[in-house]
Amino acid sequence: MIKFFRKIRQKLLSENKFSKYLIYAIGEIILVVIGILIALQINNWNEAKKLQEEINVYFEQKLVNLKEDKKFLEELAQFRLDATKKSKLILDKGLDNANISEIINTTKFIFVEHRFTTTVERNESSITKYYLSEKEASINDLEQQYMNLIQLMTFEEARLNTFSEEIELDLWRGGFFNDNRALYNSMVEDLDISTFNGDIPKLILNKDNGKQSLEGLLRRTEIANPSIVVKVNELLEVNKKLTFEIEKYLGNIDDKKK
Repeated sequence: MIKFFRKIRQKLLSENKFSKYLIYAIGEIILVVIGILIALQINNWNEAKKLQEEINVYFEQKLVNLKEDKKFLEELAQFRLDATKKSKLILDKGLDNANISEIINTTKFIFVEHRFTTTVERNESSITKYYLSEKEASINDLEQQYMNLIQLMTFEEARLNTFSEEIELDLWRGGFFNDNRALYNSMVEDLDISTFNGDIPKLILNKDNGKQSLEGLLRRTEIANPSIVVKVNELLEVNKKLTFEIEKYLGNIDDKKK
């Protein structure tokens, strides 16, 4: 092809057809420019395709993370509801009237810390690189809403956990756990007095070893947990919407099915 164009140039020059040569030269330059533009366009298409594949992988991983979050949030909501129910049951009866199993099992249940940590990653570099067009705008908005709700929920959750830790420390200092060591050392996960071997230890609970602190723990659990559950449910709703938008973006579902 190059040899062909070279022959044309040489022929025009040898025949002193300068005007035709000039037109030819301009045409050749235009062809070269067009070729460069086509090459650049092809390169841009390849780069765009490569980036889109990378974005799809990024969002597919986000779906995995959202699924993990959903499972954890559902478990957290159930834990909070159960803790509220157990605490309310004892408070309605009164610490002096509740049976030993209820008090021991409920305190053991509450003192197991539950802290939510999202697996969804969001940072400035990913936002700049992957949220490039209007197609990703709705995902970006929902994800930001999701992260904001997580901050609110985990802040309230941290306050409750901190309170529980302080009460637990008060009970240790007051001697409650030491006084009731035999009950708490039971190998039975959920203490059942009817299966206790030997004489049933008496629950020692008074104002000196932390009765007021224990009642405060149960009261705070009863009051604070429902508020956290509300925020968890809000998170689950946004999790659902965000999952749907990503699925739609990836072409996994039809928009009409919304």
